[in-house]
Amino acid sequence: MKKALIFGAGKIGQGFLGDLLHEDGYEIIFADVSNEVIEEINENNRYSLFLTNHNYEEKIIDNVSALSLLKNQEVILEAITQVDIIMTSVMKSNLVSVAPILAKGLKRRLDEGRSRVLVMACENAIMGTDTLVNLMTDTSIITLDQLKEIGSYPNTGVDRFVFGGIYKGREGTAVSDSHELAIERQKLDDPDSKPISGAEYVDNLEAVLKRKIYLVNCWLAITSYIGHTKGYKMVDEALRDEDIQKIVKKAVIESAAGLEKKFGFSNDEMNNYISEMILKRYDDYNQEGINDPIARVARQPIRKLSSDDRIMGPAYIAAEYNLSNDHLLYGAAYAFKYDNSDDEEAVELQEYIKENGIEAAIERFSGLQKGSDMFNQVLEYYNVI
Repeated sequence: MKKALIFGAGKIGQGFLGDLLHEDGYEIIFADVSNEVIEEINENNRYSLFLTNHNYEEKIIDNVSALSLLKNQEVILEAITQVDIIMTSVMKSNLVSVAPILAKGLKRRLDEGRSRVLVMACENAIMGTDTLVNLMTDTSIITLDQLKEIGSYPNTGVDRFVFGGIYKGREGTAVSDSHELAIERQKLDDPDSKPISGAEYVDNLEAVLKRKIYLVNCWLAITSYIGHTKGYKMVDEALRDEDIQKIVKKAVIESAAGLEKKFGFSNDEMNNYISEMILKRYDDYNQEGINDPIARVARQPIRKLSSDDRIMGPAYIAAEYNLSNDHLLYGAAYAFKYDNSDDEEAVELQEYIKENGIEAAIERFSGLQKGSDMFNQVLEYYNVI
């Protein structure tokens, strides 16, 4: 039986990666830091998913086990030498913690003369596997040449609507039908192979990643920042606010127009993607039992205001092609207003604005040059909100 090791047994790890690998008949080993999650998985070597688009029908993912990254490192190292696929779902910021043990395991695999392995970081980040490879070489445990000798390392794009909650009277993970796991075709050992049948294999991953981040993540981020200012606590509340959605839909259209110009997407392709990955999620968010706090979606506003992220990224592309970006910049102004004492970046942002003024903050966090047209628009919107 084929085996897979997944670092991270959270919602995406279990609800998306585990689901896809299970469909392909893999035995799945999770590596995580949560004793509670590990014990739950190992109790019956299975877990449940609940399908939001099918009245929360239960789906059993079996033939799984879990290991502790804190207590079972030797067993994890041995697993790294034996599995067919290694994936991560730990958040990009936590890849630095995974890199040393993965580097050590891959070096052992190489020294033992074992077969090559497929390694993929499946994070909500652009070119996450490249980041993981760089972090592994930074450890000095393994060189880049050795990594290339023992494995292949395609980047990925990951998207699925996944939530934890109480379903059918039991705690579990709810997942929607719509999903996307895009894998760089050219970095596979065999570009024509499909190691995971439920994935999409693409030649231009940057285009696919930015389509997802600049449309889906943009839509939810601006919705949440405006919703927070209006006093909403949950994303579904802001999604039902027609005034907010009029603004957000126009921002998404601006983003889509820029992506068409930059990456050559057809208008039909873009409309189909918006229909499949965004419009259907309005229905997902209206499902009973889906509770998504605005604080989760709006978290880390400094990162989300950076020049290549979900709001300013598409605004810059639109400007590059002399296209409208008014509503994207309006969304950015609301992001600068985001004030949440429980969010470290929100606190840092508001303290910076208080000490240095909004103009300095716009220049520092969005990369906009003071006095430029885009800078002036964000400033104007900020002052009238």
